[in-house]
Amino acid sequence: MSIVTVKDKYQVVIPQSVRQQLGINRGDMLEAKVERGKLVYTPKVLIDRLREIAPTPPALKAIQEDAKRKGTDKLTMRQIDAEVAAVRRRSRKKK
Repeated sequence: MSIVTVKDKYQVVIPQSVRQQLGINRGDMLEAKVERGKLVYTPKVLIDRLREIAPTPPALKAIQEDAKRKGTDKLTMRQIDAEVAAVRRRSRKKK
């Protein structure tokens, strides 16, 4: 069990072990609500209304389908950042 402190601006830090268990990353959105006298945070995804109005461009659809096939559509920001850093390191070594 982790204990957190409410800071001056009513902010709390979610412990690293809890963030890792839930896959919560910087920039993720959480819904806050009270259930049976407890504060409950639930990870949420915000979907833009324009998605419903404007169809996905074919080029983007192809990229999304390719990512699903490779299993890379579920990567966390930490994993994406690590991949980008690895590619940059390889490109620097080639120069």
